[in-house]
Amino acid sequence: MNRKIGIILFVFICFLIWLYFAIYESSIHNWWTVNEIKQASADTVQIGISFVKVLSGTVVFILSGLLIYFMMRKRD
Repeated sequence: MNRKIGIILFVFICFLIWLYFAIYESSIHNWWTVNEIKQASADTVQIGISFVKVLSGTVVFILSGLLIYFMMRKRD
């Protein structure tokens, strides 16, 4: 049970770190960003968060957590 909680916490902390960097520290040109251009005009650009990218990143982290869990389970 302790190993399962440890894996969940590790994946959750990695997800939060990715989410922070994907929102605040990335630009539109990075492939791992969740920012997207909502509206652009000649002199201003409005940037927002794409919920589809956040959802796909969440799915990737959940699947990777499950993969790590099953790999750790088979070793015992």
